[in-house]
Amino acid sequence: MDRVNFSIDQLLEETSKLVSLGIISKQECKDIMKKREYHEIKIFNRNSHKSDFLTYIKYELELDRLFHKRGKAKSMEFDYRLRSALRHAIILFGSATKKFPRDEALWINALNIRMKRASKEGTGRLFSIALSNIPRSAKLWKLAATFEFEVNKNIQNARNLIQAGIQFNKTDRSLWHYFFLMELTYISLLFSDITFIDKKVEEEEEEAIKLNLDSLRKSEKIEKDEFITFGKEILSADKLKQSSLIRGQIAQIVFRKAIKSSVGQDFDFRKHFYKIASKFLDVGKDSDNPMGAGELLQKEILESLVTDFPNDEKTYIFLASIEQSKSSEPSLLKRLNNSTKILDQGLSIIKSESYLFNYIHFIRQIIVDIKLKENKLIENITEILLKAYKYSIENNILKESGYQYYIELLLELGKANEAIKVSEESVKLFKNSTQLWNQRINLLIKNEMVVKLFDNLSNNNEYNNIDKCFEMAIKNCASSSTSSTSTSSSSSSSSSNLFIEYFKYQVVFKFDKDYKKIVDLFEKLLKQLDGNVKVQNTLKNFLLDYTFLNLPKDKLKPIYQLCFNYLPISKEFYQKCILYEEERIEKNINDIRSLYEKCLSIKEVSSKDVDVWLNYRNFELKSAGDIERANTIATRGKKALSDPLPLLSQLQ
Repeated sequence: MDRVNFSIDQLLEETSKLVSLGIISKQECKDIMKKREYHEIKIFNRNSHKSDFLTYIKYELELDRLFHKRGKAKSMEFDYRLRSALRHAIILFGSATKKFPRDEALWINALNIRMKRASKEGTGRLFSIALSNIPRSAKLWKLAATFEFEVNKNIQNARNLIQAGIQFNKTDRSLWHYFFLMELTYISLLFSDITFIDKKVEEEEEEAIKLNLDSLRKSEKIEKDEFITFGKEILSADKLKQSSLIRGQIAQIVFRKAIKSSVGQDFDFRKHFYKIASKFLDVGKDSDNPMGAGELLQKEILESLVTDFPNDEKTYIFLASIEQSKSSEPSLLKRLNNSTKILDQGLSIIKSESYLFNYIHFIRQIIVDIKLKENKLIENITEILLKAYKYSIENNILKESGYQYYIELLLELGKANEAIKVSEESVKLFKNSTQLWNQRINLLIKNEMVVKLFDNLSNNNEYNNIDKCFEMAIKNCASSSTSSTSTSSSSSSSSSNLFIEYFKYQVVFKFDKDYKKIVDLFEKLLKQLDGNVKVQNTLKNFLLDYTFLNLPKDKLKPIYQLCFNYLPISKEFYQKCILYEEERIEKNINDIRSLYEKCLSIKEVSSKDVDVWLNYRNFELKSAGDIERANTIATRGKKALSDPLPLLSQLQ
């Protein structure tokens, strides 16, 4: 408690000065000190947490903003006495970092506050302590380099720090990117005639971040790598400004070193350098040098990507995107053609379906971005897409999914006949593909022209005969599912779905409400699907729905009774039967009762489903008008349910 009292006494002395200045009232002073005492007790507690310090610091920073705002109103915002809360917040950060020296976020918050809202005096020393405690923090090294570069205006110290950070964090990419950005920013400042102060050595020594890197490397078991060294002519801003190195050669050295590092053989890592360089395209550009620093660097970066990643899909997509976004070429058509040449080159080298998909996505995105009135351009894009797919077919690049997308594209373009031809080729190539067979069959069903053609054709082309298509699809896909062990469950499920589509097609398009034909096919398919409960239930539900909507009403009961012969029967199916019976104008009360009883014969339903019992009871009460039977059902429900309370609450 003595420590708390000592701290409060010191704070009270500073805060009282604000009262005398008229910044706060005596009552506000009392309230502030009471709040501080509460926070002091929390942080001096043996079991204090980081959150206790952060809450206290937040409070002090809010006080600092308040004091500064009121001081500004009195034209005394620069009075050092107004910053007592800020000074205390910095002291609190110091205490917190001593207690939690390995907390990266805490150090970064403390250093940011010092850099943004306080004097830089002592900040270099704080950075040294932070980096000594957490040398594996890439964020801290980057912040330290930022401090030296932006605050101390010391580019050489910033270079040394960022390179030291790279040595301690070899897998971190952001440090290399920051190093590259810093060098380009530096020459950009010089070209903009912004004075970059060259301090005297004594001043630098006083404010710079000082680290014993050899000792730190030893403690962290880091091998010493040589720093990138620069000639004397670029250590001085004035000399550098007159040097040819000003046009991006320093950043070029950084890039070349980066791509030789442990993270250098990564496409996205190098690509990010290109994006950074795009912000400095005009730096160094003049009548004698038509290409700026950023443009020269981008050229080298692209050359490295093409050389080192010749078989990477990303290379050609990236090159095409650059060509497409060139503002120097006003013609959209020319940009499209140039992009397409690059993409075609990639397709001829890589020859993979995944690259084709990226190619197609890239080209289709152009359609989204352009105006609809650009009809000529859209026609060109359509030709490009079709050409890419045809090339892929000729070179056996297209797989199952590729054919699906190609057929969908043809339909989008209104090329139904061509889509049907391609779908025929696809099922010949991929005989075991349920998806392609489904696509083929749906095409034949939905396309009126093909349907009419089929009506007038003999069955000389079995691929245009829908019945034959179903037969071949089921035969091929079923044989695939039995021969494959690794994907047998998914293949079996897919082939079983063909039975559903076949039944729907025959019932809707072929049988013309012929009850006998429908029932015969239904029984035949259910026997073939013995053991496949999911597909059987789907067929039952479809048949029940179709009967209710399309067949004479007297056929409903025979249909669901037929379905009852093929167990199991789900609760949902019983409920649908009940619903359809209740929808009839002339209800058969006994049939509905029988359905409820069958549903409740399922133990899981009778013991847990309150709604079924309640609906049964309400049916007897409202539709049948039998109060005695309704009460009997309610009593049965109370006994059968494992938890009857929900039913009792509904009955009251």
